Amino acid sequence: MDPKNRRRHRVFATKHTEYHLRADECVAVRDRSTGAWLRQHAALRLRAVQLPPLGADAEWIGRRLQFWGHATDVTTSPVTEVMRPELHALAHYVSGVRSGEIAA
Repeated sequence: MDPKNRRRHRVFATKHTEYHLRADECVAVRDRSTGAWLRQHAALRLRAVQLPPLGADAEWIGRRLQFWGHATDVTTSPVTEVMRPELHALAHYVSGVRSGEIAA
């Protein structure tokens, strides 16, 4: 990560879903039409196979994210937008949720 750019979180939005990433890890998934946080989504805690460098997010529009894990892999629909998360979204990230609170 560029030492001058301290941004750690990015949101990759598809037509129906937002994938919130910390570095390359998916830490939250949200349904764009309802705003509901999808606590059981298969991409949670998976790592993205490839991401654009910080500052080159626009290059990812139209491409798909691929996440990999020990038991499953996830490929998204095409990315329509890349943005920074809203500050209040950080409280919903799986790493910020205490044990016993992650259930839907």
